[in-house]
Amino acid sequence: MPNSRIEVCGGIASGKTTFATLMRRIGIEPIFEHFKTNPFWQDFYSNPVKYAFETEITFLLQHYNQIKKNTTFNKMVICDFSFLLDFAYAEIGLNGSKLKAFLLVYDEVKQDLPPLALLVHLGCDAKTELERIRNRGRAIEESINIEFLDALNRSLDRQVARIGDHSSVITIDSALKDFAHDESAKHEVIDLVSDFIVDLS
Repeated sequence: MPNSRIEVCGGIASGKTTFATLMRRIGIEPIFEHFKTNPFWQDFYSNPVKYAFETEITFLLQHYNQIKKNTTFNKMVICDFSFLLDFAYAEIGLNGSKLKAFLLVYDEVKQDLPPLALLVHLGCDAKTELERIRNRGRAIEESINIEFLDALNRSLDRQVARIGDHSSVITIDSALKDFAHDESAKHEVIDLVSDFIVDLS
């Protein structure tokens, strides 16, 4: 199982970090996104249109660097971020020459890494995501609206559908399955990933 990597994709507050953390129970080491080290992330939340390009390019390269540094032979890891989500953010936030530049870097990054073993897609409706965002009370997220969440989810759904025929994908409705608090839901999603790993080996 050389360089085996699972990526978790989903909208904001869909449960990506919680899901990745759960996988420690079956010996899969999580790699967490260090979003606060991106120097542009606060600017992005204040004005997503103005600061989208530098924010998305930086997240893409940060994710690339994290994976290169943390994947070794015979080790399964799970990322609470995904290149597919990077693509979705770029699709709704960039256009013209800036989108073309992003895609050039995106293609280079993907070619330089081992193939993805599994994509976990956390589907969650925008209304539930917005409720979770408001409940966690991060001041930086106050400007997020349901229209942005819905646009991101729709873009991500398109990307997941596009790769689904030639990649391994598990889709989980994280609005219905409360694996953050419900122990039975935790076991259910852990078993899904565990069964995939058994088949892979």
